[in-house]
Amino acid sequence: MRGSEPLLDGKSLGAIVSPDANCSRSTSPPDREKKVKRNFRRGVKDLPDLTDRLKQLGIHAEYLEWRDNYFRWRLGEASGAKGENTVEAHAKRITEFEHWYPTVKTFTFRRTLAFWASVLFMEGCLLFLWVGIVSEYELVKPKEVYALTKVPPAVAGAMFTLGVYMAYFELINVDSDVDNEKLNFVWCDWKTLLDLRVEWFSIVGAWSYLGGVVFYSIAQISDLFDLRPDSQALLVEWPYIYGGFLFAVGGCFELVINRVFTSPPTSYVWWVSLFNFAGGICFWASAVPSIMDGVLAANTGIFGTTSYLIASLITLWMWRGEQFGGALIPAMNRAQRGADTSLTVCKDPKTGRSCIVVSDLIGGNAESQQHLKDVLNPKLSWRGLIFLNVYVFIAACQIICCCACLPHLVDTVEDVARRRFLSTFISGSVNVIIVHMILMLNSVAVKMPSKTEQPYRGLMILMRLLSLVICANSVLALSVLL
Repeated sequence: MRGSEPLLDGKSLGAIVSPDANCSRSTSPPDREKKVKRNFRRGVKDLPDLTDRLKQLGIHAEYLEWRDNYFRWRLGEASGAKGENTVEAHAKRITEFEHWYPTVKTFTFRRTLAFWASVLFMEGCLLFLWVGIVSEYELVKPKEVYALTKVPPAVAGAMFTLGVYMAYFELINVDSDVDNEKLNFVWCDWKTLLDLRVEWFSIVGAWSYLGGVVFYSIAQISDLFDLRPDSQALLVEWPYIYGGFLFAVGGCFELVINRVFTSPPTSYVWWVSLFNFAGGICFWASAVPSIMDGVLAANTGIFGTTSYLIASLITLWMWRGEQFGGALIPAMNRAQRGADTSLTVCKDPKTGRSCIVVSDLIGGNAESQQHLKDVLNPKLSWRGLIFLNVYVFIAACQIICCCACLPHLVDTVEDVARRRFLSTFISGSVNVIIVHMILMLNSVAVKMPSKTEQPYRGLMILMRLLSLVICANSVLALSVLL
C-alpha cells in the first residue's frame, strides 16, 4: 500500500465529513447538529462512494472511527479526531505493534497459541504422511497393519483438532482481556471482531476448519473398529468426504483473505494459503470414489499431506518473524517491532499490567526504550528453528514406535519378549513427553543463553546434542521394530 495513494483525485477525505468550512462552533448544539448534517448530505451528493475502495485498502474501520470523532468535535465536544484523514495516517494504525499487543501478556498469549498450532500441525502431518507411505508401499508386516495404519491417523487427527482449535481460540480472543484471563472458549462477539479489522472470510474459514477436523475425527475413531459395510460408509467414508470438502473451503477463504489472486507471491502467508488450499483439495478429492480411487487416491492424499506439512513449516517461519496471525488474521502479521519506532514497557501501578507503549509518548529515555527487548524474548534464530523441526520429528517417530509395540504386547507368547516390547513402549512414551516438554520450553526461551549465562547455556547446548542422538536412535528403533 502506498501511503500517498490518492482517494478522491485531489479532494481530501475531509471533504466528505466537512463540506462546509463555515459551520461555526459558536452556534447552539441543536442548530449546529442540523446544519452539519444538512451540509454533509449536500456535500456528499456528487462524490463517489469510496466504501469498497476503503475496504480494499483495509482502512475502512479506521476511517469510520476518524469520521465519528470528527463529527463529535464539530458538534462541540472537547476532543475529536486525531491525525490526518489520509491513507497513510489510517494505514499506519493497522500496523502498530501496540495495537495488537497492548500488554506483554497479550503478546506471550498469542505467540504461544501460534507456536503450538504450527507444531501440532507438523506432528499430525508427519503421522499422516507415514500412514500414507507405508499403506501404499506395504512396508509393514501383516500383524502390524492395524497398529501402524489405524492408530497413527487417530493420534494425528487429535493433533490436527488441537492445532485447528488453537488457531480458532486465538481468533475468538482477539479482543479479550488476556491479563484478567477473561477468555472466550467457544464463541465470541463477532461484530467486535469485524470492528477490529477481522474479515468475515476469516471467521467462516475458521468454522470450516473446525467442521473439517470434527468430521475427520469421527472417521478416524470409527475406523479403529471393525464395522459393517453400511456403517463403514456412514461413519468413515462420508465423514472423510465432508471433512475434506470443509478443508478445501477453508483453504479457499484463506486465498481470498490474503489476496493470493491479486498480489505477488512475496510473503510467507501467500504461500501458506496456497499450500493449505492444495492440501484441502487433495484431501477432498482423494476421499471421493467418483473422482479417484486406488493408487491415484493414495498418492493424491500423500501430496495433500505434504502440502499441509510445507504450510506448517512456513507458518513456523512466520512465528519466528513474530507473524502470529497465521493465514486467518493477516492484519496481525503486519504488526512488527519496527526499528523506526521505540517501544517500551510500562507497568501500571494500579492493575499491575505491563503495557507496551511508544516511548516518545511517555518521555522515555534510552534505557527505558530498551526495556521491551528485555521483557519480550528476541526472535528465534535459524539454528533454533532447525532444532524445533528435529524435536517434532523425534516426537512423531516415538509415537510410531509406541504404535509398533502394541501388537507385540498382545500377541507375543514369550514373557521376555513381551517385557522387552513393554519397555520399548514405555521408553517411547516417556520420550514423547520429554520432547513436548522441550517444545514447551522453546516456545518461551527462544534464544541461546550467552556465555555469561551459565549453566543455562551449557544445558541448552547439551539438550540440542542429546536431541540429535535421540533422533538417530528413533530412526534405528523404527528400523528394528518394522
